[in-house]
Amino acid sequence: GRRKFFKELGSIEGNADLKWIYDAALEKYQELASAAAALQKGDSAQDPNKIWIHVGDDLAYDVGGSAQSGAKTILVELDDEKYHQTARHRFELTKQPDWSTTSDIELEKRKVMNEAATNQIDRKIKFLTRLPEAINEVLEEQS
Repeated sequence: GRRKFFKELGSIEGNADLKWIYDAALEKYQELASAAAALQKGDSAQDPNKIWIHVGDDLAYDVGGSAQSGAKTILVELDDEKYHQTARHRFELTKQPDWSTTSDIELEKRKVMNEAATNQIDRKIKFLTRLPEAINEVLEEQS
């Protein structure tokens, strides 16, 4: 799993197919749900009303990858002033900090992946206190 993941990231030319890693997580969930239902002697069929909402801070990997597997997405871009998070800015810089080990080629590939994932964002939040509201908005859209 991990070798395939990092090998794939090193050879992408655009929007990487990250769907497989989220498909694996979804498959594992389905196995566990089925086993739990069997233990309770319930129906192991999937509930059609269940919605997978993936919350993450990485546009390409969290949003792009999970959306390809059918998830609704919430991108967490924490407020710079309050949280001092700067990770997303590494793709906006013309020169990387001296401590960065990311190659220019990898940065360019990630920019392309980020652009491809932009239209797959269902909600974007800057403050974690807004997460329950964002989840409710996604759920309301589905009902």
